[in-house]
Amino acid sequence: MSDLRALTESILTRARTEAEAIIEEANKESARIIAEAEEKAKSRREAITEEYRLKAEDMERRHQIGMELEAKKRLLDTKHRLIRETFHQALKSLKDLPAEKRIRFLAEKLAEAGLHGGGEVRGSGSSAEWASIVKAANEIIARTGSDYQLVLSNEAPSFEGGFELLGPGYMINGSFEALIEATEESLIPEIAGYLFDDRKG
Repeated sequence: MSDLRALTESILTRARTEAEAIIEEANKESARIIAEAEEKAKSRREAITEEYRLKAEDMERRHQIGMELEAKKRLLDTKHRLIRETFHQALKSLKDLPAEKRIRFLAEKLAEAGLHGGGEVRGSGSSAEWASIVKAANEIIARTGSDYQLVLSNEAPSFEGGFELLGPGYMINGSFEALIEATEESLIPEIAGYLFDDRKG
């Protein structure tokens, strides 16, 4: 399991606890709104004449549907917020990785990028740490049988966390933000399914 995926699953476990509490509260609020709407509708029915009974029932139905839609919208907004917060926490956790894990993680990602043709690496952070990362990445590349080589640049990227690889005719953005975004599309359905199953709306 990659460090990024392990981090994401750890964050999902914490987010699920919050999600369940929010969903329970949202469902209670939805039930309260609907019950209140029914009570008000009942009072209106009793106050008007039989001539307007059908009209009152139609108004009640429309009002209840509106309340149910509003409750579902609030719950959907909560789901989207929790998913955004999950990726925000994953990004923060990447930046807070212990040195050993950070070196291993970045070496693996840099090696993947380097297999496109090698190149010059601009690393964010300590030059001594990046010397270790580039060395480890070159060893990974060599184990694949490739002759591509990575060299460490004296320049640093404009962002904090991650790397920029300048290869022959290409540039790869390996910033932490870019690495998170690269996993976002494939992980969103999984995260959504983990946080919210069908029984929870």
